[in-house]
Amino acid sequence: MIKPLLTFVASFAFSQSTLANCPLSLDDIKLEQDSTSLTLDQQIACLSSDVAGIRDGIAFNMLSKSLRDATLPLKEVKHVHDELIRAFNNKTHTSHHHSFIILSLAEVARFDRKTPFLNNNERKQLLNISTGALVNVNDYTGFSEDIGYIHQIAHASDLALQLSLNQAFDEPQLKALSQAIQQAINPSEIHFYIYGEPDRLVRATVYLMLRESMTLEYWSEWLSVAAQPAFSSWQEAYETNEGLAALHNTQSFFNRLLVWTANSKNAKLTAINKQVLQHLKTIQ
Repeated sequence: MIKPLLTFVASFAFSQSTLANCPLSLDDIKLEQDSTSLTLDQQIACLSSDVAGIRDGIAFNMLSKSLRDATLPLKEVKHVHDELIRAFNNKTHTSHHHSFIILSLAEVARFDRKTPFLNNNERKQLLNISTGALVNVNDYTGFSEDIGYIHQIAHASDLALQLSLNQAFDEPQLKALSQAIQQAINPSEIHFYIYGEPDRLVRATVYLMLRESMTLEYWSEWLSVAAQPAFSSWQEAYETNEGLAALHNTQSFFNRLLVWTANSKNAKLTAINKQVLQHLKTIQ
């Protein structure tokens, strides 16, 4: 995430309107205004902005801060959830808008984890959004100098992380998250992860590994599948861009997982760390 360019003092007026437009433009950034007053609906609307300083630096940061500071009444948090879901279901949105809706839903999921307010169907919907966003990606762009961060894989991983920490999710749901992450390690499309995506995938994976219902036996099999070459052997990977991308992405994931599980006092993670090291010796 980019840091806010300016300091903004937010006034969270609650609006029932579902048709709010983002009132900010690039000129507002250039004028270096030091305060703004956006309704919740306007904050959500500004997630669609083509200007990174508005979408990321203002709108997302304002939503995130209010949800993390627990300054919103539950009815307003529910309103944020409902409006984000409505926006997500609008299939005409841009790649960066789509991704920042997912990231904002991760903040809603974090709130629900700490202060439960969603029902099981709504949580299942968040699960489906996370798993779908990990495996169905139209734009793998991490960062663009023109548009800023898009980063769908990273944002979907952040949502998966929050769901993995929520005790309301049972073993089949946790396994669904783990299977989606496994598919995301090496996309079917030829793409090299270079914007920290493997690290974000690993963070969610580690918290899934810590769930008691997810056994070491399950993760041993999971790691074996994840380490398998896309071809008959990893040596063939050096002959095509598809192979090199698969090698790069798989190595990156296992390298980050090795770091995240190193020196752990958790017996399961210690055992997993040894297996990760053995797999890494074959992914080359």
